[in-house]
Amino acid sequence: MSQDQPHGDADQQPPQYAPPLGGTPPQGAPQYAAPSYDAPQPGAWPASAPPVVSQTYYVPYPVPAQAPATNTLSILALIAAFLAPFVVPVVLGHISLNQIRRTGEGGRGLAIAALVLGYIQVALWGLLICFIVWVGVVAAASS
Repeated sequence: MSQDQPHGDADQQPPQYAPPLGGTPPQGAPQYAAPSYDAPQPGAWPASAPPVVSQTYYVPYPVPAQAPATNTLSILALIAAFLAPFVVPVVLGHISLNQIRRTGEGGRGLAIAALVLGYIQVALWGLLICFIVWVGVVAAASS
């Protein structure tokens, strides 16, 4: 291959490019005329208009995403926070949080509420026991 023609044959013509904007079109380019429109007649469709077809399209509604089922143990833990001793809601709350994390069920807020109420009960029972012991010590020391 010679250095004058690194690619292709000598008969090959250079590619034709479009003229720059505002320039004259090249020879042989099609000439387009502006379209002419007739004024529409009142109450009549133009002859070129397609006929009106009455069709009803039914668009299906999207199916809403369903919330995951609530963990039963978290519901029981919250009920136990009001009815059972302090140990029950704490134990049930921790077990239900573990199940929710593993299965992806709902009810995390219920389990956390049961834990908070259960730990408040633990704190109140601890204060009550400390108060009873203190009263016993003071009563024993004063007699």
